[in-house]
Amino acid sequence: MNLQLQSGYFSITNPFQILDRWLNPYRLMGSIDIRGKRMAIMYSRRAEKALSQRSHPLIAELQLYFTCVVQKRVNFHEKSELETITASPQLEIAYHTVQSDACEPVEFAKKHPVKKELNSRGAQSMRPSLFKIDYKQGQWTGDFSL
Repeated sequence: MNLQLQSGYFSITNPFQILDRWLNPYRLMGSIDIRGKRMAIMYSRRAEKALSQRSHPLIAELQLYFTCVVQKRVNFHEKSELETITASPQLEIAYHTVQSDACEPVEFAKKHPVKKELNSRGAQSMRPSLFKIDYKQGQWTGDFSL
């Protein structure tokens, strides 16, 4: 059997990632409604454990960021003024589509410049369908699918 771990775009390039995914699988933990569409939420074992130890909710900010390129970003906050949806007692989700004021590649790479909320019909129709959250080496990580 030939696994060809490095043959495709979405291939796992490090064999330890396979072991890590096996030891810390994602499990469906619930779903929330975002702009009329259900979004499933999956936690890794590590994230589930870390979230259960929190005394206040973690805020996961999901951004669809329009600039030089379209980018999906997940930022984590302890406190935020963003409008959130409660996913569990330990997790709140904020989702929005934003646009930078300019497309300057160097500036974009450094700090994701000032942005504004996109309210166009096309941007508003793009909603996440799956959010995956992990806690690895003391850092929250996340990814979402549209």
